[in-house]
Amino acid sequence: MRITDEAIDGMRSERHRAAGAEARAVAELLREALGRLGFIPDVAVPHGEKDEALCWPVLRGEVTVSGHPMVALGRIPLDSANRLVDILMRAALEERTKKATAR
Repeated sequence: MRITDEAIDGMRSERHRAAGAEARAVAELLREALGRLGFIPDVAVPHGEKDEALCWPVLRGEVTVSGHPMVALGRIPLDSANRLVDILMRAALEERTKKATAR
């Protein structure tokens, strides 16, 4: 007898299923945001080929054993990681500037 994901999901509590749905939705929002920034799924670039494309990490909506929603971020190519860090640092600086100006 093979245990399916559907059978496992059926044994989870409603809270656990809701947390999983929430985590998957947030992972999808991250994919959309990264796509708007010019990142593409890592699977779009054949393994071992040199490409200038920015690849996002594998994103999975998951739930911890205790039922807390999480988004698991997989590995990301170094060039893409550096670009993502640059974008996030600029966004953080912009946010900090907005807060300082609002005071």
